[in-house]
This record gives sequence, C-alpha cells and structure tokens, in this order.
Amino acid sequence: MGSDVLILTIYFLVVIYVLYQMALSIESNLEDKVEIVLDQDKLVEQIHGQLKQQGKPNFITATVAELELAGKKLPPRLNLTFSGSGEKVTIGKGDDALEYFLEDTVMVSVLPMGKMTLNRSLGSLNINIKNSTSHRIYIDWDRSSVTTGMPRWTQRVIRSNIPIAGTLSQPQVLSVIYPDGTFITQVTGETCIGHDPETQNLVPIMPLVEILEIAQLLKNRIEEFGEDASLPPVIAYTLILMIGIEQPNQKTIYLKLPFDFQAKLLAETIAFPPLRWLLSGPRPANARDALSTLLLGRPKL
Repeated sequence: MGSDVLILTIYFLVVIYVLYQMALSIESNLEDKVEIVLDQDKLVEQIHGQLKQQGKPNFITATVAELELAGKKLPPRLNLTFSGSGEKVTIGKGDDALEYFLEDTVMVSVLPMGKMTLNRSLGSLNINIKNSTSHRIYIDWDRSSVTTGMPRWTQRVIRSNIPIAGTLSQPQVLSVIYPDGTFITQVTGETCIGHDPETQNLVPIMPLVEILEIAQLLKNRIEEFGEDASLPPVIAYTLILMIGIEQPNQKTIYLKLPFDFQAKLLAETIAFPPLRWLLSGPRPANARDALSTLLLGRPKL
C-alpha cells in the first residue's frame, strides 16, 4: 500500500509539473512582452526642419496629439495645422458676438503601436488621414518607404488590398485626399506582397514585422550591455510617408513624415492569478527543484 501511494504521489507531481510547464509556455505567448511607441520628438522636429528649409517655417505647425475617449487613452496622432488659414466663424450676435478661426488641420495616424505579445506578426501598417483643410493632399507612394528588420532593410511602400494589373515594378498612382475627406489604407513592403489569385488584389504574403525577433534583440542587448540609458533606442519599424500639399497659384509643398516606432521590453508579469502566486518566488531551475518547491514550498538546496 505504501509503494502504491508513493507511485501515485510521484505520478500526480509529474502531471502537475507538466501542466506547470505548459501553463508557462501559454502564458509566455499571451503575455504582453514588448511595447511599441512613436518617437514623437523626431517626427515633429524633422517636419519643422523641412518647412524651414523650404522657406515656410510658419506655414504649418506640427504637433502630436494624445486624446482620450471614455477615459481610455487613444494612440498618438500627428496634427499638421495651417496657420491662419481656417474658416472664420461667428458665434452670438451684437456686442456678445465672438469671432474665431476654425483651424485647418491634417490628422495622420499610423498603427499598430502599444503593447504586443511575442507571437504577434505584423503583415501591414494601417494609415488613417483626415483632411480638415481647404487644400488637396497627395500621397506619393513611390517616394514613401518602410524600414524593418535587423539589420535594417528599407524598401518601397506598397498599398495592400487594391487591384493591380501588370507587375509591381510599375509606378503607383498618387492618392488624393480632397478637403474634408478621410483616407484609410494598409501598406506593407514591396517584398512582402503578392497577388490574390481569386481577386487579383495585392495582399501581404509575408510578415512585415516579427515581434519575437524584436524581443530577442532587446534581450540580447540587455544581456550584453545591461540597462544602459545611453544606448540608442531599438527601432521596431519606420514608415516614411511622402505627402504633397497643394497651394493655389503656388508650387505644391512636399513633406516627408518620418514615423519611427521604438521598441521597449516590458517587465515580466504573470496575468493568470494562480501562476502569479506560484511564481512569486524564484523559478525552479530543473524538475527536482520544481518537485521540491511543490512539496516543501522551496527548491531543494
């Protein structure tokens, strides 16, 4: 009887340990490990630098807005505001009337960003542009680029989910966003796209970004250099979007919008409460330590 109890005890402990390792593996895939953030300072500084070089430093003001909706913070977006060119609005009558200008603004957001799991692959980037100005806005896809990978690899941007005749080497048609218009699309790199045989639309056939590769790079750098704040940030991916702003009786202004997305490694946290309690101490190094931890509450010394 004593030997049967021992065998059953060992059996159950082995089952628990196997389930424990499976839970760790699942948790590792589901847990947010990497955070992708927009380099807001570089975006704003480079746009203002381009405007200064073109002799129009005060024509447009570039800012990054971080709004909230129902108490939830929205992803940051780029605002390009035209100085003093908005529509004049009057509220009230007589001496109580107030006059002000509605600001002409182009709003540009590029996603995804935020916290991501290791098993996530990005097939494309999402672009959303709202033109609240009196100008026509152009997007020059052949002068736009996306940079990914380690080492860094830059390639031409290609719009996905659109029909195309011929080969990808053909020039892409400019996209036009008319006043008070909204433009939404997905883009990827030229080497990541192919034809859907049924629709003949361009669709991503290869991942543009692998979060696991970025996380591994971050871990390797920490192991080699530690938490050194002087090191340059790791860039997960970069989208340079070339836009044109039409002006009446003047040359179109072209601006490169450099969206750099930096990667940060998040501190490990366990989302599943039983695992969080079980792993609150040091993790066992091997199976014997795991069994000792389950039986005695501490690893075998």
